[in-house]
Amino acid sequence: MIAEAIDTLYTLGWAFLVWFVLTALAATLALYAVIAIAWWTMRALWRGLSGPSCNRNRIRARRYARSKRDYREAA
Repeated sequence: MIAEAIDTLYTLGWAFLVWFVLTALAATLALYAVIAIAWWTMRALWRGLSGPSCNRNRIRARRYARSKRDYREAA
């Protein structure tokens, strides 16, 4: 009777350890995916917003240049 209880505890301990490791692995992979997506999005936004405005939108840049006093110098 005692031997069966010890064997059951041993088996449950291993099952809990395997469950814990697999849950931690799944959580780590999910966190890694979230971090990778956030990093990729921020990099895309940063690259898209850097540089002169003509790289983003030529029409908007032309309107901005024409609104200046000397638009040839601003362009």
